Amino acid sequence: MAHSPAPSSSSGDGGLKRQDALPIAARRHALIARIERRLRLRCGLDGRQGRAERLVVGVSGGADSTALLLAIAAIGSHSSAATGGAGIEPVAVHVHHHLRASADGDAAWVAELCARLGIEAWTEHVQPRDLPGNVPANARRLRYVALAAAARQAGAQYVAVAHHADDQLETMIMALGRGAGLEGLAGMPWRRTLEPGVWLVRPMLDSRRTECEDLCRAAGLEWREDPGNLDPRSARARVRHEVTPVLEALWPDAARRAEGLSDVLEAARQALEQRLAERFGAANLRHWDRAGLRTLELPLLTAGLRRAAMDEAPELGDEIAQHHLVQAAEAILDDETRPREFEWPDGLRLRVTSKVVELKRGP
Repeated sequence: MAHSPAPSSSSGDGGLKRQDALPIAARRHALIARIERRLRLRCGLDGRQGRAERLVVGVSGGADSTALLLAIAAIGSHSSAATGGAGIEPVAVHVHHHLRASADGDAAWVAELCARLGIEAWTEHVQPRDLPGNVPANARRLRYVALAAAARQAGAQYVAVAHHADDQLETMIMALGRGAGLEGLAGMPWRRTLEPGVWLVRPMLDSRRTECEDLCRAAGLEWREDPGNLDPRSARARVRHEVTPVLEALWPDAARRAEGLSDVLEAARQALEQRLAERFGAANLRHWDRAGLRTLELPLLTAGLRRAAMDEAPELGDEIAQHHLVQAAEAILDDETRPREFEWPDGLRLRVTSKVVELKRGP
């Protein structure tokens, strides 16, 4: 991973003032006020502390991240004016994955936009093709590593990314199809720890893709398109173009409703976690008394087994299917005393004897 500063100008050294760089129709766009409110109430970022709060903004050049950057530029301008120089100070970070011919153009476009807005801009270079395994998964992991590194270098406690309600709906549909647990069905949280001392925040989770595009148009901007969004081999692209339009036709604004459901599911997940801690023990336990587990209801037992498996092998994602868990849970709850062993993905093995239940990895 390599870092290079993108050419940009700042309002303090001759660049455009951010409020002057945006047309009045863009500055008054309803999305900006909503993002400002979500940053404060859902993401925990309050730019009224008497000092500038540095905020790294991940900017790919697409409509979503461009709209987020425009909004935060506007928020930073009027918050600093209201507090005598304090408020939000954005640092735009473009992660260059070197995966397609147009990537250099994306990086240059982001740098030019930031120069117009008077925002500091960096480009982080990653090489997901150099690593073994799935390239999109490597790209996603390296992207967050790069954003965390940029936050450390910028002295920022927060990294903002542009996931919105349409992304959330797609994520939840894909989790449902994979048979994910509550942690997957709840979708993306408003904020999570990116690394110790750095929060990843998503202030647009209840906003729509069309609103992002509308803000870009109000600012007189054409955004960059990622051809990967149209790739029929991508599960997300197929969900986006073939599934969610049907849902939106049946239930208009389904994406925003899904975000509300996400909050409910996250609350349920937290309640389940508390109950598991009380009845199943710590997540890092791998050895249990079978008689104790037999006092649990089957749904709670399967949730506890899933939690232990995910703690042991976080990279598994949703490869642990519900039928794996139910089969093992039923064996724990039945009256048989002969030892049985259940093989799960990635070398996980659950052994059930008359007295104990034990999860191991490897032969």
